[in-house]
Amino acid sequence: MNLNYAFMLEDIPVVLSALPRTLGLTFCSLFFAIVTAVLFGICILKNIPVLKQFLIGLNTVIKGIPLMVQLLLCYYAIPYLLRAADGFLGYVYNPKNPSYFAFAVVAFAINYGAYMTDVVVSSYRAVERGQLDAAYSVGMTAFQGMFRIVIPQAVVISIPNLSNYFMWLLKATSLASVVNVFEILATARMSTANNYAILEGYIVAALIYWAVCVIFEKGLNCLNKKMSRYRNDIVVS
Repeated sequence: MNLNYAFMLEDIPVVLSALPRTLGLTFCSLFFAIVTAVLFGICILKNIPVLKQFLIGLNTVIKGIPLMVQLLLCYYAIPYLLRAADGFLGYVYNPKNPSYFAFAVVAFAINYGAYMTDVVVSSYRAVERGQLDAAYSVGMTAFQGMFRIVIPQAVVISIPNLSNYFMWLLKATSLASVVNVFEILATARMSTANNYAILEGYIVAALIYWAVCVIFEKGLNCLNKKMSRYRNDIVVS
């Protein structure tokens, strides 16, 4: 088997041109996933009747459905919802210009938000409850105790798990090609259409994914080490 190395070299900048879209999809999805996880986590931790049980059940359903299926559901279901909202508060639905990128963000945010909810809840519960009592004893309010002692520690505790989910999400964005989002994988596939160098195109995509993941992994490892130094430094003062 002879690989077309000349094509692979020419294909690298072509596939790299899709990197900003891949990173944009990753960070947008991560942001909304974290927002979803925090909101769900607060409702669960506050033991809000009915809502807590509903969210726990919803999380179970979301985690039980494959991500690709959720992508396809969002791809076909969201246009129906947008069509139903046509005319509401001045919104005009344009079926000729669907936002495939937004559809993918919704699917990734829902899927990873469900998993990150467990991280939010477990990180909060991992903080020693006695520290909040100590905060009250020195005159802090509940708000001050939460935002100066409990939440900073919970954030530090959650970073390693959130880092793992970020890496998984970055690689999972390759599935967005099934809903017409031209990220790295879809661009690599399209670049081979003329000369049928399919294997070469996938090798280029794989190498780019690997290089990007290595860079982010090293950066996240440095962040985890730096933040771990402060884990025991957050005290009542």
